[in-house]
Amino acid sequence: MKYDFKFLSLILWVTQFGLSVLFPLCALMLLGVWLQQKFDWSMLSLLPFALLGLLISISTAKSCIRSLRRDAEEVSGEKQKVKPISFNEHK
Repeated sequence: MKYDFKFLSLILWVTQFGLSVLFPLCALMLLGVWLQQKFDWSMLSLLPFALLGLLISISTAKSCIRSLRRDAEEVSGEKQKVKPISFNEHK
């Protein structure tokens, strides 16, 4: 019997994407809260941790989407090779 694992693969990818985007933000926020309570810092000390977590999450999301797009192009066969413009071919 032939099983179609495409749906299962998609669900696993969505789960991985969600975890890889949310984990850095949550982990750095928890680290910031822990450091704030341990060293009695102000609430503004959480801002660098939140920004760093957000930047890491955005970077991870971009790389995951780029990877998914590349895989989709390979599967569909629509990957077109773009010929670089030569010196004399400028328009």
